Amino acid sequence: MFRGKAALAVMAVVLISLGSAEGKIMSECEAVKELQNGRISRSMISNWLCLMKQESGMDTRLVSGPKTASSYNYGIFQISSLKWCTRGRKGGICNQRCEDFADDNIQDDIACARIIYNQDGFKAWGGWLRQCKNKALPNISGCRR
Repeated sequence: MFRGKAALAVMAVVLISLGSAEGKIMSECEAVKELQNGRISRSMISNWLCLMKQESGMDTRLVSGPKTASSYNYGIFQISSLKWCTRGRKGGICNQRCEDFADDNIQDDIACARIIYNQDGFKAWGGWLRQCKNKALPNISGCRR
């Protein structure tokens, strides 16, 4: 009897901890506000929003991989550890710990994504090339500042 209750208690703790590991799925208007706070021009926000939707499904804590050369992609922009950040310590072109991109604060993600964009443009993201380039972009007119 005691073993059964103990097993149920352990299972409950595991399920709770798994649930808390999931990221926040941002709404479009939340993302618009964050992008504006990150000094993204309003005229470009629809492109950035489309990029976020395609790369991560708007999941702030998404980590995917391994990819090329055992790299991983982090956060809402799926920033690659191959070039832009370093796992476990600050580094890469953005001089950031990759793990810092996999949390609910996306301002550091935006800062690094701006560096990526300034160097390579939106072509740095396959999701943007496939699903956003020359396609209808999200309408942000309903999002107020």
